[in-house]
Amino acid sequence: MNSVIAKTYAKAILERDDFDFFYNHLIQLSSAYNSEKFVSILNSYEIKQEKKLEFLLSLLDNTSEPFKNFLTLIITNSREMLIPDIVKELNEQKALKENMFLGQVYSKEVLNQEEIKNLEVKLSQKFNANIRLDSKISDNDGVKVSLDGLGYEISFSMKNLKAKMNEYILKAI
Repeated sequence: MNSVIAKTYAKAILERDDFDFFYNHLIQLSSAYNSEKFVSILNSYEIKQEKKLEFLLSLLDNTSEPFKNFLTLIITNSREMLIPDIVKELNEQKALKENMFLGQVYSKEVLNQEEIKNLEVKLSQKFNANIRLDSKISDNDGVKVSLDGLGYEISFSMKNLKAKMNEYILKAI
């Protein structure tokens, strides 16, 4: 249910002329949600909505009247906890609009920039889109590339390769 509501807000923001302003301010607010203390303040029933609005606005510089109205709407409807979801949806929609997709490369070691760039170029050519990859460490022996926006995932592990080679050799005998 929350994702549907977040998508509705994101869609409305995407259609605005001042999209970049809203987007940048929401990213700033979203980063504060990593703090447990921040989240507990927003979840507190003892703090009135006006104070929550003041609190959120105090984290930002140069807010506009439309953005203040947007935050008032969010807080009035008790949806301030949806701001990170709205930002996530905006990221996805913005990427689709720009034909850019974000993905992850999971490996035992962090890949260097040259290797990541090489993967990005090859995947961009394959999908005819701009692909940006983040390198993440995993405990698996192989390498896995995941592009959620495109529904694409490929993985390669030495363990699986050896098993398939053994299977092939046994079939050949």
